[in-house]
Amino acid sequence: MPMRIAFVVHDYHRGGGHSRYVAELATRFSQDHEVHVFANRVERAQEEHVIFHKVPALRNNVMTTLFSFAITSKFVVGQDFDIIHSQGFCGPRSNVITTHICNQAWSRSLSRFAGGLTIRERIFDFCASNLERRMYRHAGDSHVIAISKRVAKDVVECYGCPAPIHLIYHGVDLETFSPKVRRFRAGCRQDLGLSEADNVFLYVGDLRKGARQCIKALSQLETGQLVMVSRSAPGPYEALAAEIGVRDRVHVCPPTSRVEEYYGAADALLLPSPYDAFALVVTEAMACGLPVIVSREAGASELIEDRTNGILLTDVNDEVALAHQMSGLQADPIWARRLGQAARITAERLSWDTVAKQTMRVYQEIAACRN
Repeated sequence: MPMRIAFVVHDYHRGGGHSRYVAELATRFSQDHEVHVFANRVERAQEEHVIFHKVPALRNNVMTTLFSFAITSKFVVGQDFDIIHSQGFCGPRSNVITTHICNQAWSRSLSRFAGGLTIRERIFDFCASNLERRMYRHAGDSHVIAISKRVAKDVVECYGCPAPIHLIYHGVDLETFSPKVRRFRAGCRQDLGLSEADNVFLYVGDLRKGARQCIKALSQLETGQLVMVSRSAPGPYEALAAEIGVRDRVHVCPPTSRVEEYYGAADALLLPSPYDAFALVVTEAMACGLPVIVSREAGASELIEDRTNGILLTDVNDEVALAHQMSGLQADPIWARRLGQAARITAERLSWDTVAKQTMRVYQEIAACRN
């Protein structure tokens, strides 16, 4: 039976993270159901059957966005829906909450592995963690979708979440992210000033999630290039690279809507993250057939069998171990290729169609209990 489904999300686009997640689900569900999206910013693409609603918000900074969106969404989102599906703390009372991050666990990891929190980060942690705690502790009538076992465990340990939790890993666009991205290799490398002979390690995302370790590990290798794609301020990382003598081998690039071109140019992905609820970049790289070196602190590491379809790091601060694994990929390109091939096979189980089917089963369970 068709449902009336409301998605609540701060921004709607296909650039990544929870915004991409909502776009993929909304597009699929709108074929058979009445789908509404409540968001502050919307970048439409092919969603001709999705009904969009503007949620006002003050976008001065993260804090004002979080609070203002939460307040106004309570008034904009009605309750006459079969399913109200929120992305973390978005304000309105929802019967489905997808947990994309546990802010308290993220802050603890930054304190432990990344040299502590700034004053602004401490304030944000205090506010965001308390809001999340309040939401999850009172979520007994809701269902929670966790994007990894890691984040499912975090919301129980940090917030005492009593709701039923369903594990549904993020999907990946298997057409955009496929071994066919190799067609971008020559052009992207030329733009970066790199040759075909260079061994290129790729880092994508927030530079606090392991960029320093990557730069330090690179300095222990005689050859190799590190390309980092991020919206983070590059200054401190470029300064570190210059300080330890690898500035000419570190390339910091701005974020792009065509990140697949960088996957095509790379030989391996690095993510020695102190915390990540999932890390879409890992499964995107795996879908492209790249070997990945990932910390066990990232949720996507749950999909990796060490040295079979990827490489796992136990200590995110051990740049010597990271350098050793990078060197191993350089020294044995046949093994590196086999890792990439196995990674692609793993990623093929993670289509967005599969995610949509698993999510719809959660909706149907809620509907059955209501009836």
